[in-house]
Amino acid sequence: MIVVDASLFVAWLLNEPRPSAEQDVWDMLVEESVLVPAHWPNEVANALRRAVRRKRITAAEIGPSLNELAPFDIKLATAPALQDIESITREAISLDLSVYDLQYVNLARDHRAPIATIDAAMRAAARKINLLVLPTDR
Repeated sequence: MIVVDASLFVAWLLNEPRPSAEQDVWDMLVEESVLVPAHWPNEVANALRRAVRRKRITAAEIGPSLNELAPFDIKLATAPALQDIESITREAISLDLSVYDLQYVNLARDHRAPIATIDAAMRAAARKINLLVLPTDR
């Protein structure tokens, strides 16, 4: 199982240039289950909306782009409980992450799984708590 940040999937869906090391990550992701936070669909949808507004893709390309997710075994984690709001907020402050990004880091930590992301702040926070970060050559 690998926790995968929406930024990595969105970059792939939008055919953004990628370092060669990311190809190894994609090969792994096709073979492994992918774990994402409950808010992941919203994050991907918002990134695609932004891409349409910036004229990087058309609205008609959204559906075909999302078909590219078919080979992946994407599993949604459950959302945090209401009583966790204070601890989540404090942890996000201590790691200097958005609460949304913290969810990826926490999933990786809690499941003892690697985290795949191209987000610099998330990569730094994950390394700070000794998580394996993919791709490794960044």
